[in-house]
Amino acid sequence: MTPSRAFNGVCWLMAVVGMAASLAAMALRYRAEMRNRSVEIVIDYAEVQRLATAAGASTADVLRQFREAGVISVAIEEETIADLVESGRASVNGDGHITAVHMADPALMDRTAREWSYRGAIATREIDPDDGPYTVLGSNDPKHAGRLFPSAYPALSRLGIGIPPVAADTALRAGLHVVARISNFPGADEATVEHVLRSCAGAGAQTVICTGTEILGNRGGTVGAAEAFMHTGLRFGLIEFGKQQGDERLAEALGGQFVRVHSISEGEMGALSEDAAIERFAKAARERNIRLCYVRMLTFAGSDPLGANLHYISSIVDRMGKMGLLRPGPARFFEDPAVPRYWAPLMALLCAVLVVRASMALLPLRTPLAWAALLGTGAALMALAWSGPSGAKMVAFAAALATPTLACMPLVRLITSDGAETRTGSSLRDMFTGVGMLIQASAITACGLAPIVGLLASRAFMVKTDQFAGIKAAHAVPVVLVGLALIVGVASPAETIQTAIVRIRTRLQAFVRQPITIGAFALALAILAALMVAVVRTGNESGMGVSGFEMRFRSILDIALPARPRTKEFLIGHPAMVLAAAAALTRRRAWAAPLAVLGALGQVSILNTFCHIHTPLALSAARVLTGIILGAVIGVAIATLALRSRPGPSPPSG
Repeated sequence: MTPSRAFNGVCWLMAVVGMAASLAAMALRYRAEMRNRSVEIVIDYAEVQRLATAAGASTADVLRQFREAGVISVAIEEETIADLVESGRASVNGDGHITAVHMADPALMDRTAREWSYRGAIATREIDPDDGPYTVLGSNDPKHAGRLFPSAYPALSRLGIGIPPVAADTALRAGLHVVARISNFPGADEATVEHVLRSCAGAGAQTVICTGTEILGNRGGTVGAAEAFMHTGLRFGLIEFGKQQGDERLAEALGGQFVRVHSISEGEMGALSEDAAIERFAKAARERNIRLCYVRMLTFAGSDPLGANLHYISSIVDRMGKMGLLRPGPARFFEDPAVPRYWAPLMALLCAVLVVRASMALLPLRTPLAWAALLGTGAALMALAWSGPSGAKMVAFAAALATPTLACMPLVRLITSDGAETRTGSSLRDMFTGVGMLIQASAITACGLAPIVGLLASRAFMVKTDQFAGIKAAHAVPVVLVGLALIVGVASPAETIQTAIVRIRTRLQAFVRQPITIGAFALALAILAALMVAVVRTGNESGMGVSGFEMRFRSILDIALPARPRTKEFLIGHPAMVLAAAAALTRRRAWAAPLAVLGALGQVSILNTFCHIHTPLALSAARVLTGIILGAVIGVAIATLALRSRPGPSPPSG
């Protein structure tokens, strides 16, 4: 029984309401992205000092030149006693039980004692001979009494004593902001971390990037550290791909109020060309919403290392400007799109329609069952969407499974229908029918990605403290379902459960008994391998690297196109869908089915592109549109060559 007009009308109403809410949520997210286009370029103070020495110039003068090139801030690392000893500002001697640290400058002694106390080292008044060891701070000024700490010198020597005031003052006078590099310390809690952060703020710092393998307040003090950052107004810089212990917990506790940092380590810089490094920073800002780029110097060698590095910084700034609306400026938190909570259940209505329609394409649901499925699915998904972020992710996942499956059903019907129109030879009509299939499928996929993007439109997803769940399953399951539909056929509105079971059993038996040639077997293995690679490489941490050839190919596309499309879309999925339709229309169904499976991969990839919420919406849209256009052109070109020969008889459709 064909679904009633009332059923279809309700589906359309739910879809329109869900789409309206989804587009409104997407607009709020787009506005939040466009309001934060400033990228902070940060350089390292110690490296600037080395360049100044090589150039025979003052550090302040070199800093001003970098400011003119586009640098916004200077990263200054906190000092330790070891740094003071190395620079001759302190001396150490002792017998192991009592260690004396002598400083000529009493202000430096006071600062050291104060910073140690901020980190939990409390001074005492007298020495107990039975205790120890002890560390004594002293200076040349008899008016400044020494400080006695009941701690071993090796333990205290590892504690930071704050960023050097002279360095911070030099940076500020050069018109630059200060980024403090601070390390974690034993016993860090809300109180001690707040003391340290206030000391950094007092020195002029606006952002803190932690040094070492862990962040401030790692483990037990993470929540306290987050509150300390909020109280002091300092920004926490989370290093992308840095994997410092506790960084994700601190980022989550900050509720998205932090700045994502991209940097290339000194070791990596040695293996990268200048152009590759420039491209990497520009892509990080444009494609992943990175708002602070910590740029290490390119070289300290040559006749003019300062000029080379000034050109390097200018090139990064210019490349960012050419790749989008990015501009140099202080990094800011992304504002939350603030999507009203009641919009989420409305978006879930569209997801419910997609899930039910995809189910009806695979299983016959007569009108009573269809109504039950629509109302039940709608109620369940609306409740999940209302429940919060975790429920919204589950709704988005359901839509991600259903949408590409539904998008490929028109092509599956064309291939599996016994009464499908077929012609001999090839014609432009066949090819453009394939292009029409691609456009139709992509439009359906767009309907499904809208509520996914809307449901996940929050700052937590934009800065990657939360992510779409089940990305690999969302890649694999729709492709498997499309492959299964190609084997057993799609449901007909007039079917009953009994006739559907007969159809499925008959087609499965025909598929299993069908003889297989070596060529068909090789083709199946190639498609399976391609799908496995696509799934394994999904995500930012796929575990499978990219070859040098592919990296060069991507670079060419980045230069040649306004937005580089995904390879599996424009080179594999979209051309395969065009070819599958053309092959089905010209009685080449043995080729049409495997090509349709690859075509499904293209639709899955479109959806996956928009599931990366930290990628700007405008860039994702440009990528997808470019991929569809290129994929259609490539598909038509291949079809023109491949379908010239006269086709042989079509094999049985089962």
